[in-house]
Amino acid sequence: MKEKTAIIYGTRPEFLKVFPIINEFKRLNQEICIVNTGQHDSLLTEMEQSFGVEPQHRLSVQSLSFTNSNLIAKLINDLSNLVHQENIQKIIAQGDTFTVLASSMVAFLEQRKFYHVEAGLRTSHIRLPFPEEYNRRVVSMTADVNFSPTELAKRNLLKENISEKNIDLVGNSIVDMIQYVTAKENITVEYQDLIFITAHRRENIGHPLKNIASAIKQLAEENPTTQFDWALNPNPNTRKIIFEVFDGKVPDNINFTEPLSYLEAIRKMAKAKLIISDSGGIQEEAPSLQKRVLILREETERPEVVQCNCGILVGSDIEKIKNSFNRIYNNPQEYIFKSKNNPFGNGKTAEKIVKKILE
Repeated sequence: MKEKTAIIYGTRPEFLKVFPIINEFKRLNQEICIVNTGQHDSLLTEMEQSFGVEPQHRLSVQSLSFTNSNLIAKLINDLSNLVHQENIQKIIAQGDTFTVLASSMVAFLEQRKFYHVEAGLRTSHIRLPFPEEYNRRVVSMTADVNFSPTELAKRNLLKENISEKNIDLVGNSIVDMIQYVTAKENITVEYQDLIFITAHRRENIGHPLKNIASAIKQLAEENPTTQFDWALNPNPNTRKIIFEVFDGKVPDNINFTEPLSYLEAIRKMAKAKLIISDSGGIQEEAPSLQKRVLILREETERPEVVQCNCGILVGSDIEKIKNSFNRIYNNPQEYIFKSKNNPFGNGKTAEKIVKKILE
């Protein structure tokens, strides 16, 4: 049976990063096996349809009754079977989810080549964010090639004694994706009287999210002519905490929405004057959209966005959130992010990755 190269993803953020790589393989008329593990369900399927991608395999591993350990076990079992069934010799996966961790473990145990896209992101604490930081560290140890998005990420890998011959500095494929989408959809950057908000990370569920919601409520009341669009996460726990803070009294200028499609989210961010979010993906997207972002986290594994002055770490501190907002919001010199060099690359990442793999 012919040897195959597989691109494996299971979540919406992973798809966004591997789509440019899939496109590049297709441009070069190279056959690949596309695998969706089903770690995310309907939102991911909707995105695949939007971008014309049809996986050869859908594993549907997710279950509401699963613990994290159950999910890892299911992923390893199903991916191991698939690797042998399809004679997959090279595996490409992106990021920090359980899909990536399981893919790398299967590749190592079955002696296949593993290529890690977006390798080397680190915080100072193995549980922040949980479990993503752990996943990234484990994956880096056995990857045949760690595709590093930034010079800092590469240095992180070298500090962990990853051999330089196993590291390739290529940029971040999210820049490729944003360039593709904005050109295809004719999306232009504006600065309307609009704030775009998301908050969903595990470490914020509980008291931190209460503080975040309280800060947004106060800002909305203090800025009645400003529109605050909050795209909610499907997780019922996050919604319960947020709505308890508002106690049925939502200001007219706050608009809660269901999760947005990727295109809708990019359009919204392109129009906004400021972004408030705990999303890692949004931190990477903001520089390409020339937006500043208040980062609702105590630490970020993407410090480049802070170092280039695009992002500000505010955590869940009400005063930090409000003070940063008030300093930026009415000052064009503050809310318009301008940088000659995007810290995440120039949009040629997929081309570099595929060239390396084909070598």
